[in-house]
Amino acid sequence: MFRWVTDRIALKIVVSLILVLLVILAGFTVFLVDQRSRAMEESMLTKARTLAVTGSKAMEQVLEEAIDSGRLSQEEVFDTDYREIKEGPLARSAIPKYHTSYDTFLDQEILKIEDAFVDEDSMVVFAVLVDVNGYLPVHNSRYSKPLTGDAEKDKVGNRTKRLFNDPTGIAAAKYDGKDGNKILKQVYRRDTGETMWDVSAPVYVKGKHWGGFRIGLSMQEVEVAVNELRNSIVLSMLVVLLIAGATIAVVVTRIIRPLKELTGVAERIAAGGFDESIDIRSNDEIGKLAAAFNRMTQVIVKNLKTEVEKSARLMTNIKAAIQQLSTSANEIVAISAEQSAGATEQATAVQQATTTSEEIAVTAKQVAQNAIQVETQAERANAAGKNGSRAVDNAMEGMGILKGKIQSVAEAMLQLGENSQKVGGIVDIIDEISDQTNLLALNATIEAAGAGEAGKRFAVVANEVKRLAERTVEATAQIKHLIEEIQKATNATIMLTEEGTKGADAANDLVGRVSVSLREIMQLIQETTAAAREIKFSTQQQTSASEEMASTIVEVRDVAAQVASSAQETTQAISELTGLAERLKELVEEEG
Repeated sequence: MFRWVTDRIALKIVVSLILVLLVILAGFTVFLVDQRSRAMEESMLTKARTLAVTGSKAMEQVLEEAIDSGRLSQEEVFDTDYREIKEGPLARSAIPKYHTSYDTFLDQEILKIEDAFVDEDSMVVFAVLVDVNGYLPVHNSRYSKPLTGDAEKDKVGNRTKRLFNDPTGIAAAKYDGKDGNKILKQVYRRDTGETMWDVSAPVYVKGKHWGGFRIGLSMQEVEVAVNELRNSIVLSMLVVLLIAGATIAVVVTRIIRPLKELTGVAERIAAGGFDESIDIRSNDEIGKLAAAFNRMTQVIVKNLKTEVEKSARLMTNIKAAIQQLSTSANEIVAISAEQSAGATEQATAVQQATTTSEEIAVTAKQVAQNAIQVETQAERANAAGKNGSRAVDNAMEGMGILKGKIQSVAEAMLQLGENSQKVGGIVDIIDEISDQTNLLALNATIEAAGAGEAGKRFAVVANEVKRLAERTVEATAQIKHLIEEIQKATNATIMLTEEGTKGADAANDLVGRVSVSLREIMQLIQETTAAAREIKFSTQQQTSASEEMASTIVEVRDVAAQVASSAQETTQAISELTGLAERLKELVEEEG
């Protein structure tokens, strides 16, 4: 249903306008209700103000007349000695009741006045006089009923002669009007459960603030009045909306009617009625649209006829081209099949050549690696030969030096032997000196013994000389022994030196022959190294050539595989092209 509505432009316009109007009316309704509610509250407040001021003036007049007439003194009028009632019907009240000096007078004078305020307007719940302490001497008749003994019922039915010292009651009683407003408005919840307006005006007696006159307005009555006002306004707006919606629907329908006719003509043209046209009945936007549509239709029909003629000629050309395409495709299929078979054979042969070339390349790499190893080993042997030759040369040079040193040692040992003989002669001389010294010491001892006391000192010297001679003999004996040992060792060393000289000569000859053999080996190693190097170069060239040949054959193989694959794809494409040509031929024949 919604889609059907949104598919029709008239309904779209109507619904849109109604929604806009609904929003406007809703806003206006809210504004109007708010304004009327405020106006009603202002009216009620004005009425409550008037009632409170009127009541306060009436109470002032009653109290001042009582003083002027002598029925009450000024002290009695301003009596605040609230005495609790202990006897009589009011003594049974659950809430304390009180009386003052002016209660009897006020019971007779103001009850009717207070009831008049309540009876005149249903919104006025109470109209009472209270003093500055919130004491209420006389309540309206509806709240001064006899006590029933039920505390809840009596709290509502009997509210007279009570002290209303709650915040609202005290504020109303003590309000003196000096703020310039003349009245005090309060919204409060009564102890009976009602929400009310409390409007109070101050009461002055002989220029002194006595209390206030309170007017109570029921909020329920106010809410009922506001709801009735809101309902009446909303109902009026709904009626306006219905009338406006119907009017909008009629007007939009009449405006959209030419568009419906234009749509119908367009549908008939789309169905093939090229001679259709639209009657232009106005010069507005819709009339201009109809004129433009007629011109567009004429241009389209003219162009369409031209295109139909071109299409007929084109179909004839397409038939001939398709016939030629079919013939050419068959010939290409045969050629492509032969090309595909040849490409397959070529790919197989190239694959075999690729395998062979890869094996050759692998073998060439192995030979090249072996040649490199031979060259490396030959170079190592050549280096070792050179090191050996240098070692032999060093050995020969060392043997020569060793031979010279051995000869020097032999000469030194001979010289040592001769010197030891000389030392032996010197030792013999020292031995002879020691013997003579010993003999001299003996003679000195004998002479000292013969000299007696005079020769004792000389005897001591003779003893020391004798002892020195003995030690010299001992040292000389040791030196002789050492010289004999040196001579023996020198003789043995000389013999060994001669043998070492002969061995050095023989080793020198042997090293010379080794040097000659090493030179011959080095010559052979150099020749082997040169041959291995040539083999390596040749093998590397062969390896490079084999790798290039293998790479080339792989490329040829890939190209051959691509050619074979392309030939198959070409065959398949030509087959599809042949099928397409046949299909086009059938379609053209069907159209013809």
